[in-house]
Amino acid sequence: MHMTDYWKLSDDKLIGQLFSEGDGLPAAAVDEFLKRPYLTGELGRIVADPFNWNEPLPAGWAVVHAVYLLGAIGTPETVLPLLRSLRYAEACENDWITEDLPALFGKTGRPAVDGLRSVASDRTTGWLGRAVALEGLAAVSLRHPEIADELIRFIHGFFADEDEDRKVRQMAGHVLLDLLRQEYRAALMAFGTEEKTREERDPSYRAAFTDADVEQEFRQGEQALERYTRDWLAFYTPEAAKERRDRWAEEHRTRADAPEHAPENELCPFAADRKRKKCCMGKAGIA
Repeated sequence: MHMTDYWKLSDDKLIGQLFSEGDGLPAAAVDEFLKRPYLTGELGRIVADPFNWNEPLPAGWAVVHAVYLLGAIGTPETVLPLLRSLRYAEACENDWITEDLPALFGKTGRPAVDGLRSVASDRTTGWLGRAVALEGLAAVSLRHPEIADELIRFIHGFFADEDEDRKVRQMAGHVLLDLLRQEYRAALMAFGTEEKTREERDPSYRAAFTDADVEQEFRQGEQALERYTRDWLAFYTPEAAKERRDRWAEEHRTRADAPEHAPENELCPFAADRKRKKCCMGKAGIA
């Protein structure tokens, strides 16, 4: 469709583009959605339907587009569907969404804070979902300095809690390190030393960071903010689309001679009855 024709589409047909265009939905279609913020409810329904998270491609991309559009709209009405997307994305291992959600929540701002606090505090939620919630709070803190100290203290509470899930503590520590909060430098150094000792004693253990890493980051003095401030709508630029096509074409060539027991024949985390080569929207590739 010519890029100037999207304004002619009815709401239903515009929504249909999310299911039919795969990862090739053009920026012009996205722009038209943003001119129709009243479609927030329909986008939320796409996210809330578990069937959509297990759709075969190209329809499986609809949830990614819906989440990105909700984040771009960024009104209070988008908070609940974005929180739902966090839980679904974790369950389905959809890292397109989990990697970008912190920045999306940052754009949404203060209305997302209570929900993110709730998810982060819910120990029945997986560690990744809780970690993304903490990162979302960090992203909000960057846009709202008036509540930054309060939010960072909340994040630090998870880092300092020795009874907390170790991975959640690791991720909370990563947030504090990314933000280079000087008041937590000593605690980060101590945790880094502990992490290094654990890794030395157990080769299977992966240290989040070591005391040397902490020292280096503070010495360089540059906050690592890309995860919290990234422009997720860059996904729709022609350059990003070409990069994906080139990468996946190369992966197809690499897989061509793969034996039947190769990882591509394992069950896909997106749908328990489909193999990766039939359903893989993870960032490692697509088939």
